[in-house]
Amino acid sequence: MPVPLLLTFVSTVAFAIQLLIFAYLYSSHRVRFFQYLLLAWGAYTLSKGFKLVDVLVFGLEQPGLVSGMASVAAVGFMLAAACAYRWDYRVRGRDVVLGAAGAFVLAIAGDVGGSGDDGLRLVGLALGGVQMVAGALFWPSPERVAHGQRVRGERLLAGLLMLWGVHRIATQFVTAPAGSPAYLSVHAVFITLYFLSTFAVIIMVLERARSESERLHARLRAAERLATTGELAAGMAHEIRNPLAAIVNATALLTDEAGLTADERASTVAAIRTEARRLNRILSDFLQFARPQHVRRAPGDIREVVQHVSALIRDDRSRAPRVDVKVAVDPTVPRFPFDRDQVTQVLWNVALNGVQAMNGRGRLSVDVARVDGHVALAVSDTGPGIPSEVRPRVFEPFYSDKPDGSGLGLTIAERIVAAHGGRIDIESPPGGGTRVTLRFPLEAV
Repeated sequence: MPVPLLLTFVSTVAFAIQLLIFAYLYSSHRVRFFQYLLLAWGAYTLSKGFKLVDVLVFGLEQPGLVSGMASVAAVGFMLAAACAYRWDYRVRGRDVVLGAAGAFVLAIAGDVGGSGDDGLRLVGLALGGVQMVAGALFWPSPERVAHGQRVRGERLLAGLLMLWGVHRIATQFVTAPAGSPAYLSVHAVFITLYFLSTFAVIIMVLERARSESERLHARLRAAERLATTGELAAGMAHEIRNPLAAIVNATALLTDEAGLTADERASTVAAIRTEARRLNRILSDFLQFARPQHVRRAPGDIREVVQHVSALIRDDRSRAPRVDVKVAVDPTVPRFPFDRDQVTQVLWNVALNGVQAMNGRGRLSVDVARVDGHVALAVSDTGPGIPSEVRPRVFEPFYSDKPDGSGLGLTIAERIVAAHGGRIDIESPPGGGTRVTLRFPLEAV
């Protein structure tokens, strides 16, 4: 097989493969400028295919009318892609008609199949100039650079297209007989520029897709924050409404001086104090939940925290009159860095939940062990357990099955443990009590 025919065949196959790559990328990245580049690469592939047909079927040494029009269309679509990238240009029906007419005129001007070298040179110079203009339009504008809107790969594509245009112009003045070293060099440069341009386009498309994905994720996070804020506001309104209503009713009773006895008045005032304290507790919990958790780690002994909280539970006869507290600490558990006050609060909240689940009577077990580079602090109770349909919601803000609970205890606990780099696990088989395990890393993260 002659060398020119072999080069044309290899080029056609290579261009077809790259066109398939573009088509695959376009199925998930439908950007307008990429659509026009896909059409340009398709026209280049058709041009090579038609040139192969011209040689094999018609025996033409110069490109035929159809292959010439395909080459002109490829450069036209490349210019359209550059305009779409620069100014969001859209190809209209009128543009297609004018472009097809221009391609036909240029193909005719090339004196296709004849000996009109001047016509071919004129067409080559024109197409090279248009391609250089397309490359210049892909170069990032100063405004986009100033606003940080550059896309990776655009300068590479711009430079390659301009070099491609220079190459097209230069080849019009180079005599390269078929099969000669000059002929091979010209085609090697052309194929190299084509492949590198394909690579640059892929980089640009993927980079734009990544940037768009980041923008969408940012919007999603903003929407989630707004939704969370709405849920928190609704939860706060619900929690505050009940004690406020009780206070309003009590103050209405106090205004009726003749209708209340001394004992009733004292009871009403006590109710106001109770509801006011409840409001203060709700607001305190909310503020603690809302503010960021700043962890102040210092090496400490977790045994001291466990013994302190266990003693508080044993001494609190109003909440745990008949609760048996059992503590078991693995002696191999070392000292590790943690925030003593925050971990004490977490353990107290979890232990108090267990006491309330048992209605003040039962067994509360606190076990501390070393597990896989973590300190596992497990709090178990003998209460009724957590229903399976409720378990996924236990860490939601303001969710509580206790009449006077704020629903923020476990939410705050989870945030504190997460701030330490750990996690909370809950096991609660139906009717088998609940086991809450707090895992803290031995090394600060």
